[in-house]
Amino acid sequence: MTETRAARRRRIRAYGDGPGVRAAALVVLIFLALPLVALVGSSFNPTPLAQFPPSGFSLRWYAAVLTSPDWLVSIQLSVLVAVLTIPSVVILATLTAYGLHRGRPKPLLTSFFMSPLIVSEVMVGLGLLTYLQGTGVLNTVTGLWLAHTLVTLPFAIRTVSISVQALDPMLERAGQSLGAGPLRVFFTVTLPQLRPGIIAGGIFAGVLSLGEVAVSTFVSGPNTTTVPLRIMSAVQFELDPSAAAVSTLLMVLSVVVMVVLSKWVDLSKAF
Repeated sequence: MTETRAARRRRIRAYGDGPGVRAAALVVLIFLALPLVALVGSSFNPTPLAQFPPSGFSLRWYAAVLTSPDWLVSIQLSVLVAVLTIPSVVILATLTAYGLHRGRPKPLLTSFFMSPLIVSEVMVGLGLLTYLQGTGVLNTVTGLWLAHTLVTLPFAIRTVSISVQALDPMLERAGQSLGAGPLRVFFTVTLPQLRPGIIAGGIFAGVLSLGEVAVSTFVSGPNTTTVPLRIMSAVQFELDPSAAAVSTLLMVLSVVVMVVLSKWVDLSKAF
């Protein structure tokens, strides 16, 4: 007898709830969490050596980071680039997501806008380096802004698309039937419905911009060292817990943002 869909679903659910599967999932989670635990623990080490477990507890390296001119300049630069990236990504992602999901399916355009998710960031960075080297924007805030916008745009499009797919077309038709033009319907009817996805996409883009490394390496320079790039430099040449302290702060910020995002949009649908 052919197995029904409901029976197949019950069988898969029963298999997924087995003790073996739970044990395997727990092992994977522990394996993924251990490096983060070591990172956080080493940031509280009182000695000038990144080690785990720490030999004591101290906030020395957090204070050193927050009072260091080099770290503060990098933090200000990263925040500035993120602040510039968020509005540009929000505008582009909103228009793109709305255009891709209205009317007939556009698989070719969708693949084009999602291509930065598939192509290696190293290749994207090398392409930007080749393209921008004659424009004079390398080693500038403008170059970082353009690079971060390109890298974070696909994630924001996926996030905004969740709200676009949930749009009620009857509301737009109701606005049109009352005499409102296309632009007025878009700004007064459509955008309010997209607000959760737009806010989530903007915050998501900001977090990704703060942690961007690969592409930033190709378009930055001595005068535009972001926080992730300075972390890499500190790990390569100094190896003190200050890099761990900054990484812990960024990780806490990311966790807080993801929790806030989950209140507005179901992120599981974006990936």
